[in-house]
Amino acid sequence: MVKIRRHAILSVGTLFVLATMEPPLASAAQRHKWWAADEVKTELKITDTQADDIENIFQSLRPKLKELTQLLDQEEERLTEIMHAMQAEEWDVTLQIDKVESARSALGKTRTLMLYRMHKKLSAKQLDGLHNLWERRRSSRDARTRRRR
Repeated sequence: MVKIRRHAILSVGTLFVLATMEPPLASAAQRHKWWAADEVKTELKITDTQADDIENIFQSLRPKLKELTQLLDQEEERLTEIMHAMQAEEWDVTLQIDKVESARSALGKTRTLMLYRMHKKLSAKQLDGLHNLWERRRSSRDARTRRRR
């Protein structure tokens, strides 16, 4: 009975960690400076001033994003340790889950505000073009993924 319970808890913990992790491609895409890519600048007609403004927004929030990413990593690691130890009370696990989700929320909020500030530097036409570009790239990625299966 104890062996089955332990296996079930470890399985649930593993699923939780996997479900809350960002795929590597998503984080790589977030690091890509789309505003500096010649292809994007040409397609969207992004001016040097716009690109500089967006870069300044990115650079101003980069330290905070790094700090919040490290905090999220630490809280997730602590949750994994607590769950693998199998010694904590359920309320301790719940408290640590809250810390993980709070850190994830702070990171997401900061990233979203950064993107909002960046988008404010673009015209409506440029924003539409940017969203179309992202959609084309997502569709292309999805098609490649389907072909591999």
